[in-house]
Amino acid sequence: MKIALISAEAYPFSKTGGLGDVVGALFKELLKEGIDVKLFLPYYRETKNNFYDKVENTEIVYGVSIGEAKKFGALLSARAYIDEEDNLILTPDKRGNVYFLEHNYYYDREQIYGTKYGGYFDEAERFIFFSKAFLEICKILNFQFNVIHCHDWHTSLIPLYLRTIYRESSCFEKSKTILTIHNLGYQGVFPKETLNITGFGWEMFHIDCLEFYGMVNFLKVGILYADFITTVSPTYAKEILTPEYGFGLEGVLRKRQDRLVGILNGIDYRIWNPQTDPYIVENYSVENIKGKEKNKEYLMKMACFNYDINTPLIAFLGRMVSQKGIDILIDALPELVKKEGVFIFLGTGEYFYENKIKEMEYKFPFKIKSFITFDEEKAHKVYAGADGIILPSKYEPCGLSQMISMRYGTIPICRKTGGFIDTVDEGQTGLLFENYEAASLIEAMDRFFHHYRDGEKFHKMKISAMEKDFSWSKSCKNYIKLYGEAINL
Repeated sequence: MKIALISAEAYPFSKTGGLGDVVGALFKELLKEGIDVKLFLPYYRETKNNFYDKVENTEIVYGVSIGEAKKFGALLSARAYIDEEDNLILTPDKRGNVYFLEHNYYYDREQIYGTKYGGYFDEAERFIFFSKAFLEICKILNFQFNVIHCHDWHTSLIPLYLRTIYRESSCFEKSKTILTIHNLGYQGVFPKETLNITGFGWEMFHIDCLEFYGMVNFLKVGILYADFITTVSPTYAKEILTPEYGFGLEGVLRKRQDRLVGILNGIDYRIWNPQTDPYIVENYSVENIKGKEKNKEYLMKMACFNYDINTPLIAFLGRMVSQKGIDILIDALPELVKKEGVFIFLGTGEYFYENKIKEMEYKFPFKIKSFITFDEEKAHKVYAGADGIILPSKYEPCGLSQMISMRYGTIPICRKTGGFIDTVDEGQTGLLFENYEAASLIEAMDRFFHHYRDGEKFHKMKISAMEKDFSWSKSCKNYIKLYGEAINL
């Protein structure tokens, strides 16, 4: 079984959010299972800065047609393997299993996708190049993959390329495609003129192919032409068939629902484990949870909260964008700060919401502290030190934060949607609320404070949360099973 993973990002090489975490963890788990897997990524500036001494130039140059122009790129490679302590080790190797596609104009930029003020103007072109470059590299190196596993809209044109422009290439004769939708809210929708640089003809600009309300939709193409489509949780696979969560693609998805599978994400316990976490103040475990109190003391000091250690400490950790429910949380904050808890915010996002959180901090300086930054080390400290974490998402394909927080004995307060339904047990390992509104969130927080005041009950919740198993092993086996089904089509 020969598998290709192709993604815009994968931890530890590149990451902006859950996509990077998931693809990186899946790659690592497939290696552990002995699968012949290769990972393909753009060679971003952050990757170059952090891994320049771990890669080798293959001396292969490939050309990609972008409209009437020909763009050339270089290929770098490394060998990844898992050591005895379950670490991912990378060494330079011309014919390794991690391939970085270099093109300085497209990928040597300050950020992966753009700044907080908006995405890059040539986002479509960057990932058309990436997708076609991958296919050209397969031809040059005669890679004959059984399954090409594409992730999100960035690589969603590949299934159609394989059925059209590259259908005569012998190395793809037996290749099947799987597309994983990590977030249907991001579809890669661009002006119809984008068709001119894809390599496809205008005869393909119609409702059953590239056209989407007068625009070009990359993700739609992948849904239509991949052999299987997966989502990152079983509940989300059902939700996206409805108008509420389908973002205009529910009809297309219903046509393919016989090939639509929900596979729950896992988390990497090598990274997220309070027993061994090097970033936290004191390690602890489900058998000895006392160390969590030391982490809370540290987090209180870090936030400059001058309160008793028994004061509930609640966190919001993640992207400050409307999908994550930051708007209803902001609406709820004036009421929440009247209650017994204090609140810490860590993350970045849309400029509007970042400013709103700073305004709230200025208004309630003794109850709210914000860190408007992406900081991996601080994230570990927040997970370990907080009592609860607020996750009020409008929709949530899977979510990793609730799984991570449970591992650290931090109780998630989540909206009842998507992967939260599949992972959080109401009243046992976390709390769920139904409606997407501030009032419903406030009611859930009242229940959280009620549980917190019952010390014995809250302790049992923490223990139950820590005992949940969200390791990648089960998720990976489900992917391997699906690979086999695809191969046997």
